[in-house]
Amino acid sequence: MYPQPTGAEGTGRRGVLVSFEGISGIGKSHLTRLVAQRLEMPLVVEEFSGRQQRGDLGSRIVTALAGAADGDRFLRGGCTASETLLLLAVQMHTWETFRVPLDTGRTVLEGRSLHSVAVYQAAALHPHDDPAALAQAHALMREATAWRPAPDVTILLTDHVDSALRRAEQRDGRPINAAERAVHERCARLFQELTAGDPRVRLLDRAAQPDAQAAADRIADWISTARPLPWPEPALEGVPA
Repeated sequence: MYPQPTGAEGTGRRGVLVSFEGISGIGKSHLTRLVAQRLEMPLVVEEFSGRQQRGDLGSRIVTALAGAADGDRFLRGGCTASETLLLLAVQMHTWETFRVPLDTGRTVLEGRSLHSVAVYQAAALHPHDDPAALAQAHALMREATAWRPAPDVTILLTDHVDSALRRAEQRDGRPINAAERAVHERCARLFQELTAGDPRVRLLDRAAQPDAQAAADRIADWISTARPLPWPEPALEGVPA
């Protein structure tokens, strides 16, 4: 059973769980840092690609995936279904590490949460079939949220794909090849299709809002007005307590 929220200082309110989603180079890490400066004592959980060599279970899984992928940007080592399950396990581990701070009233900012795993792994599982990939992404979200709750607010960042990937190349010091570009272009579409109509998702177009400080102000306003949703009971029938 998920812990029931008690909130800080007897308020009865838990903190807000916020995720930042979007393709590489879209500005997730930069905006997360700026937003954190506008909040009171937030907990920032970096995206899983930056968690290698930390020693905890989630980091060890990511490190193993990166080693098996042998430099592949998408942590693909040739066993896509196994990799998907392992990445979902990382997301569950991440949730277990920050649920106590949430329960004490802290806001948690999570880089690349469930939507990223659902989108990128669905694209890998169905590389030539967009409708099947979208259906798979929805199925992965259902499976993931049977084990841990979805974020209260998801910030989906968009931009011109070329602009985002130029920033990713500058950041990594490594060119993005045509096959990798095609994956990002496809995933940019899948992100929007997967989140369409979800009231918890806030869309921020970096092309229309290029000023990062103004974008961070807007996101902080969204977070300040968010109200945490009740945590559902997990579907863990048959799992020993």
